[in-house]
Amino acid sequence: MKLNLFSDDTRSVAVRRNAIYSVLLKGVGIFVSLLLVPVTLGYVSDELYGIWLAISSILTWLNFFDIGLTNGLKNRLTEALAQGDTEKGKALVSTTYFCMLLIFIPLCLLLIPFVPFVDWVYLLKINPIHLEAVVRSLQWMLVIFAFQMIVNVIIAVVSAFQQVAYTSLFLVISQILSLLTVIAVSHLAVLDLVSLSVLMALIPVVVAFVASCLLFRGRYAAVAPSFRYIRKKYAGDIMNLGYKFFLIQIQVVVLYQSAGILISHIAGPEAVTSYNIAYKYLGVSMILFNMLMAPLWPAYTDAYAKKDFQWMSAVYRRVWNLFLLSAAVTLVMALVSNWVCLFWIADKAHIEPAMTWMVAIYIIVYCYMQMNCTVVVGVGAISLETLVVVVGMLVHIPMSLFLQRWMGMYSVLFSMIVINLVYAILFGIQAKKIISQKATGIWIR
Repeated sequence: MKLNLFSDDTRSVAVRRNAIYSVLLKGVGIFVSLLLVPVTLGYVSDELYGIWLAISSILTWLNFFDIGLTNGLKNRLTEALAQGDTEKGKALVSTTYFCMLLIFIPLCLLLIPFVPFVDWVYLLKINPIHLEAVVRSLQWMLVIFAFQMIVNVIIAVVSAFQQVAYTSLFLVISQILSLLTVIAVSHLAVLDLVSLSVLMALIPVVVAFVASCLLFRGRYAAVAPSFRYIRKKYAGDIMNLGYKFFLIQIQVVVLYQSAGILISHIAGPEAVTSYNIAYKYLGVSMILFNMLMAPLWPAYTDAYAKKDFQWMSAVYRRVWNLFLLSAAVTLVMALVSNWVCLFWIADKAHIEPAMTWMVAIYIIVYCYMQMNCTVVVGVGAISLETLVVVVGMLVHIPMSLFLQRWMGMYSVLFSMIVINLVYAILFGIQAKKIISQKATGIWIR
């Protein structure tokens, strides 16, 4: 029997169900996210909005300093559940929570005192009158993000249970609450940089915490964290896989999350607003594609553990068709972007056509890379990826700064496109080797 995403086997049903729910929920989330842009710009200036985007990207870096523990947990917990070993699963979850507490509470306490000593005026090209607000915002957000990293372990758990649609639900709830909060606060008081930063950072933490309490008392009770189940040996097991994910996550910080910082440094915070609006609009196709990829990570892990290469091959072929559709949608969106932005944000911000097309090309290349990378990370064969992304991480910022003399702020996007294209080609070769069972050496480690 030919296996594919439309088969009735348990794994395919789980992937299909999660993909459908994720896309539907993400559709709501995208609408709310796009609505949040003009609403926020209506209450804060173009400059303050750009500053908030820049400092938010800085704090997002903390998301990647968990030494890869959550991604390591996702793979190891999926394997344990595939083998029916819920006791091991409970130990893995408990140990991960404990490790996250040990990492992020001290990290938060160490970083807060250093925030005022950074030259934010030079780094972000901001007006000095905003310096105090930037420092206060970052200090508050450090505290909030530390707790976010701890409660976000639930995302790895729902992924391991092949129920990634929950993560989309968390995000949609957070976005709706953010929109309502911005509107409410703006009518009750002046929406300044500090209040905007704190509110936007705090809401997702509250949502994840409430979700964790409900799920661990309900359908995930079998693997609910407990101090009695903390195991040192599992910490080593998770970290052994996790440190590779950690290096990959560091390059995510440098290559993707630093875009706002680099653009702000080269062209100022107003340029960050232009980039962010183009990215939010065109990124809709990327978000939807990623929603389709998300349930495939644990599904590939499960299939590889059971040596079901026939299923992996059939799914990979179908994902290629989804990628082509995503690329076509992105190009069409770029073509009509002027009319859409005129309706969406009117004259609240200006987006250059070059920015639109550079972002569109980047998104297409990224989706191609992600299609292949999902296979690689799903089976845990990430040694090659670890080496490759370290090179990309070291090259990106120097390339962006060197090319700025000719390309201005577009040098950042050009660098991201080139590096992701190299990733995509290499990971494509590796994915095909894995699926055809021809991978040896570093291709399968």
